[in-house]
Amino acid sequence: MSEVGATNRLKVHSLIDKVYSKTNLQMAWQRVKANQGVGGIDKVSITTFDKVADEELEKLHMELKGETYNPLPVRRVNIPKRDKPNEKRPLGIPAIRDRVCQQALKNRIEPIFEPEFNDCSFGYRPGRSPHDAMRKIWVELMNGYHWIVDADLKDYFGSVAHDKLIDMVAERVSDGRVLGLIQQMLKAGYMEKGKIKPTPEGTPQGGLCKALHRPPYAKWKTMQS
Repeated sequence: MSEVGATNRLKVHSLIDKVYSKTNLQMAWQRVKANQGVGGIDKVSITTFDKVADEELEKLHMELKGETYNPLPVRRVNIPKRDKPNEKRPLGIPAIRDRVCQQALKNRIEPIFEPEFNDCSFGYRPGRSPHDAMRKIWVELMNGYHWIVDADLKDYFGSVAHDKLIDMVAERVSDGRVLGLIQQMLKAGYMEKGKIKPTPEGTPQGGLCKALHRPPYAKWKTMQS
């Protein structure tokens, strides 16, 4: 169910049943399986999960439907930054079943938010790559623009305010169970060196929750002199 608000933007009310549908969970698992990757703090690998996938997906379906699902803390590892080998950034690795849940959620909310992004936005968007961004820059240069601004926000994903993120999602999704599920993912915490720590802010780099907080209305553009 959906309605058009005062801003003429479609607002979705009932969505959680689409998230936990068995078909959607199966699609999510196939995507996670294809991407491979290592397991989380439960040490369950893709290969191990694959052997009991049907049972695990059924369990995940029932937990989401019955509101008993609780994600595990992500496993945190620190990896060198690109082009800055002496600096490191934290990477949060969710358990495989939590990754399936995140992908199932992404399957359903991505089509809602994708039209909101400007054409000049390329990060974490389906069907877009760094090569597409480079082609966009080339086109703008050919159209007479001469300046390119290369900027980075310090610890952007690590400092995301959860409440503000939820409020932004709520502008388009009013299903409280979906909003609660996102909140659970954000607040799941992380494990590092055997200790579990809270996550009062930020989204884990390495999990699909990161894609929930792409700068939504970014209007970066090359500048014409």
